[in-house]
Amino acid sequence: MELFEAIRERRSYRSFSNKQVEDSKIDTILEAANMAPSPANSQPWEFIVISGDTAREQLYRLSKTAMENGTIEVHGFSYVRPVPTEDGIGEEGKSSAGYSLEFLLRVPTVIAVVGLPRTGIRQTMRERVKDGYKYACAAAIQNMLLAAQAQGLGSLWFTLFDAHLVSQYLHIDSAKHLVALVCIGYPDDPKPRFPGRSSLANKVKRFD
Repeated sequence: MELFEAIRERRSYRSFSNKQVEDSKIDTILEAANMAPSPANSQPWEFIVISGDTAREQLYRLSKTAMENGTIEVHGFSYVRPVPTEDGIGEEGKSSAGYSLEFLLRVPTVIAVVGLPRTGIRQTMRERVKDGYKYACAAAIQNMLLAAQAQGLGSLWFTLFDAHLVSQYLHIDSAKHLVALVCIGYPDDPKPRFPGRSSLANKVKRFD
């Protein structure tokens, strides 16, 4: 599949068949992730491939509990249970009510993307570069999504979980950061509708 075709056709899937993904395709996705750019070529990532039924069921339970308890924080948005107030307006935040996690029980492969914060940075530079590993991991994730699309697979960049609980379950060292879970499998439903993008004219400035 040509690059721009993969970019245009990529969607976020939440319905997967139970067909197993070939190891060769997972290897290709991981290779694509490892080829992503990173600050000073630091390659601050590790990957955990999760494919067993028991592990995926536990990820489902942990995510469902976190959603019900309102302990999910993802990229600046708070996913909370609506809480009625005296004026009838619910608690601020985007509600997770109605968002189903059932796909976690069916998706055949989940890859945990683990970021490696740098600890040897000079104090004067720390505030400016401390998030560099997150940007690198985001680039790796995008490569993974496109590699999956190019191989006829569906994927989902999944972040609705309690990172502390899932990290404990996956035995991720406390000095590392679970950035995302990438769900990968063969789509079970037709391609999701394109959610649309705002016009580039509103987002691009040119400076000569």
